[in-house]
Amino acid sequence: MSSTITFDAESLPRLEEQKPQTPWGRRTSRFRTVVILAVLIPAMVATMLFWFSAIAGPIIVVAIYLPLQIIAAVLAAVAVRGTKSAGDAVIIVSAIAATIFSLIVLVSVLWSIVTKGMQALSAAFIFQNNEYISPSTPLGYGGVGHAILGTVLIVSISALIAVPLGVMTAIYITEVRGRAVPYVRFFVQAMSGVPSVVAGLFILTVLILTGVLDNSAFAAGLAYSILMLPTVARTAEEVLKLVPDDLRTGALALGSTRARVVLRVVVPAAKTGIITAAILGVARVVGETAPLLLTALKNDKTVLNPFSEPISALPTYIFTNVAQPYPDAVIRAWGAALTLMVIVAVLFTLTRMLSTKRPGK
Repeated sequence: MSSTITFDAESLPRLEEQKPQTPWGRRTSRFRTVVILAVLIPAMVATMLFWFSAIAGPIIVVAIYLPLQIIAAVLAAVAVRGTKSAGDAVIIVSAIAATIFSLIVLVSVLWSIVTKGMQALSAAFIFQNNEYISPSTPLGYGGVGHAILGTVLIVSISALIAVPLGVMTAIYITEVRGRAVPYVRFFVQAMSGVPSVVAGLFILTVLILTGVLDNSAFAAGLAYSILMLPTVARTAEEVLKLVPDDLRTGALALGSTRARVVLRVVVPAAKTGIITAAILGVARVVGETAPLLLTALKNDKTVLNPFSEPISALPTYIFTNVAQPYPDAVIRAWGAALTLMVIVAVLFTLTRMLSTKRPGK
């Protein structure tokens, strides 16, 4: 039998004033002293070597400071909590070091792109093409307008092909569950490991060299769709698995057919995840260069027809200009890289806003 504990009215105010005890959160002065020493001693040694020795800074950080910090963390953990916490100290220090290293690399790349790319950015650079200029032409003339349009055409074509096929593949695996599910899942996983150059070679040998298609935005979009399809399919599959089975069984109990349940219940419930799958697919292919070199080639003119002639895109524009021996051409490549980064950031932001927007009543 269970008993109920009651308190009188006089003791309730005193009980409400009591604060919950957190003995696990207490830190003794000895603990603080050991932690401070474990942090300061390696930092002081590294600083002294940095200022008073000829050793390069990266070598000091990687070969001296990081090992000293791991040793100091292990000694501090053993002194405060015993030998069993030595492994935790190594893992914590290694994780923090890896995180800081990743952030440094990311910030360094972004800083290089922004600082060097801003030298080329202008209204003319965004809207003009390179039809009447050469690699040695000054920065005030020519731009990436034709490459931006080419990138939009190629990625749009690949998305129109890969996103519906990827979503239907995910629906077949998670909802239909036919006999071919193991084979479909196997081929999707196998396609996810296909190198980008292989996708371009496939379109080149099967469609372009045989005369079925010309080098064009459509051919490049087909190559991109091969790379985008497994990413969309696998991500959409995982998203559809997160939809509760109660929604399916409830709709079926109300008399809906399996197809109506999928279209009216499951897919709307997973809408945000499916949009995320499409975003990941675009992110997978938007910077790929090898398929474009084999299928789209390059063209300094603005091309509007995706089926007629070669077309430039931002990755091929960057690839072409960064190898030029002219400083202005290299700066154009940095500007194109910055433009590509901004376009992807804007696309992701708009898509996230649309995916999280609640429908009206």
